[in-house]
Amino acid sequence: MKAFIALCFAVMLSFLIVPNISENVQEKPGAPDEIINQPVKAEENNKSSNNQEIPAFTEEIAKKRANLFIEALKQETDENYRVLHYSTKEEYMTYLMNFVSKDIAAYYTDGLFEEKESSLYIIPTELPPWLEENEPVNIKQLSDTSYRVYQKNTSDLYGTYEITLGYEYLDGNWIITFASVD
Repeated sequence: MKAFIALCFAVMLSFLIVPNISENVQEKPGAPDEIINQPVKAEENNKSSNNQEIPAFTEEIAKKRANLFIEALKQETDENYRVLHYSTKEEYMTYLMNFVSKDIAAYYTDGLFEEKESSLYIIPTELPPWLEENEPVNIKQLSDTSYRVYQKNTSDLYGTYEITLGYEYLDGNWIITFASVD
């Protein structure tokens, strides 16, 4: 039992340090020349790849997309924690990529799920600290297709933390491409 508790604690702590792939990205023209070390791949224009207008990025969109992802992490299981609707990590990651980048989908899938006996199992633990829908956020525009969202929260489990999420407009959707909790 002590080993199980230690494992759960280790998994929870791992979510406090989300991978940060460094890449220099300059802000939108006309903004200060401050360099931000965050991964951003979006093109700096106001049209998507198929020449459609990019919808305005708002606090509502930021919270909705973050909530869709965290809800997607909650999977229906049987009494043995076997996930009912997905059988492999790859299949589940493909679903998560409707909300987040491949790197983030892989990070959370590897931390919360395991494959065994040709099935996908959830590792019983708490969800990671995340954006709270009822709390305000600060939004910083990096380009027409890239934004950073910041929020400070306090929880009984994680204490006080600040979450930073990066959003990019890719393939017709606002996708979370960066997540960090300090």
